[in-house]
Amino acid sequence: MEDDTRGQSAAASTQSFFSRQFEGEDKWELWAKVGLVMLALQLVAWLMVFLKLGVASVYAHALGISLLGTLTLPVVLWGLVKTLFNPPALRRSRTVGFGALIVVGVLGNVPLIAPPLSTQNWVSEHAYRLPFDGEWTTLAGGPSRATNYHATTATFRWGYDFALMREGRRFTGTGARLEEHHCFGQPVLASAPGKVVTAVDFEADNKPGEPTATAVLGNHVVIEVGPGEYLFFSHLRQNAVPVKKGEQVERGQKIGECGNSGRSVEPHVHVHLQNSLKFPFSESLPLRFSSYEADAKPVALGMPEGTADSERVAGQSVKHVD
Repeated sequence: MEDDTRGQSAAASTQSFFSRQFEGEDKWELWAKVGLVMLALQLVAWLMVFLKLGVASVYAHALGISLLGTLTLPVVLWGLVKTLFNPPALRRSRTVGFGALIVVGVLGNVPLIAPPLSTQNWVSEHAYRLPFDGEWTTLAGGPSRATNYHATTATFRWGYDFALMREGRRFTGTGARLEEHHCFGQPVLASAPGKVVTAVDFEADNKPGEPTATAVLGNHVVIEVGPGEYLFFSHLRQNAVPVKKGEQVERGQKIGECGNSGRSVEPHVHVHLQNSLKFPFSESLPLRFSSYEADAKPVALGMPEGTADSERVAGQSVKHVD
């Protein structure tokens, strides 16, 4: 009997505690209102992305969604301060506010899907070759997140990273020096003929593992292959770009050397195709290479596949064949 009484007393105390937490008028605090507005804006931004509105969708994905995700943390901290110093702590409005902010944070910071683009069914009239001679390993490439860590960005959606492998390694020694990386200084070739519209070669090469926070592309060359068809080669070696703006280049012509400039951790060749010269607010174009071997199998036209993990080498070994 005494145990029953104690149990009832404990239950009553618990109920009383929660009742006190919800006592009083449940006023909507400003931070919670801001959280709901952010959720509404986040949903609108994602709707714009799925509607595939071209550049407007790129801005929504690259700026709107990510900016809202970044703003989540300070608003959550604002809400926590209000919750701690303005009892009662448990309010329905606060629960809804924190729930909204969690959704905004996940949608804005976690790369859940590859963004749908209006260019996804685009097919080039030009034949693109691999941007190097010899056998290289595909670090990133292909249409899906499973093989391409670029796939969650609108501008790099179908971009590629390649590196040289020897005996299963990208470098000799510890890889702490650029010269130890097998691909550093190797020729980078034009994948298609066209006009050079941008040529930059003054950016310093980074020490391996220490990418610069600015100058994302580093030293780079952009070739206008055709109307609305711009081919980007990035992270090239400093003072190793032999072509100039306005120059016509041929397919297979040397346009630079593999480097580690810009936002690059290790030397590699980066190439992608986009529908305007504006970076990073353009839509990526599906880039398919012709006449190559992938893991010793001939491919007439295709997308070399890499890996979703930039730290792990598990992509296809590819080489151009004439």
